[in-house]
Amino acid sequence: MRAFTKDEQELLRRIADGRGRNLYNLIDPWIQGVSFQVDYRHNTLVFVFEQSPRLNLLNRLAEIQTIVIQSANLIKLFEDKGYIFTFVNASQLPPNPFTFGLAAVNIPSIPYQFPDSRTSKMFVEYSTREIFVTPELHKFIKDKFITREEWRANRQWRTTRAALLVATSALIFNILFNLWNTFLRPSDKNVELETNLNTKIPTEDSNASVLTDTNHSELDTTQNE
Repeated sequence: MRAFTKDEQELLRRIADGRGRNLYNLIDPWIQGVSFQVDYRHNTLVFVFEQSPRLNLLNRLAEIQTIVIQSANLIKLFEDKGYIFTFVNASQLPPNPFTFGLAAVNIPSIPYQFPDSRTSKMFVEYSTREIFVTPELHKFIKDKFITREEWRANRQWRTTRAALLVATSALIFNILFNLWNTFLRPSDKNVELETNLNTKIPTEDSNASVLTDTNHSELDTTQNE
């Protein structure tokens, strides 16, 4: 599953802890001064902005479009994945069309019809539905917005990486050991030759001792004569 923005994570937390049991409650913190006119027969959606001197319509429009797109697509995504379910409470179905939101009704306003028919249809559909949460969504949030499949994949990757590290270390050690045996370690023949040379070639001390013994023998022979 994809990564989620901070607003999307907050939307999911609101769904999980009961603050977003329906679309109106879900997006409540983001829609100050804005209402929505919903026609669920024709799947049309109109934003209604309170007109005030502080209103930057372009910026506010971008913010509202973003939260509408995020909320509608999140509900659909997590419903398709089985993390939540939605249902229509027929006894509380509002008349068509209906308006919800936080814009005052007795002051001038600026309407804007949302042009994206796909998102409008989803938003209109979920505006009349209640959201039921499964334990899987709580686990998903507890696991820092990572699915079970991603956890398993990450664990398998860590295991594979550790195995590769061990295998690579063993291979490097084996190569170095073979190089040492081939080029640095003395061979058995060289050791045997060195031993033989040490045995056959007398040292200077040995030559001096032999020479001294010979001189003594010659001197003794002269004295006897």
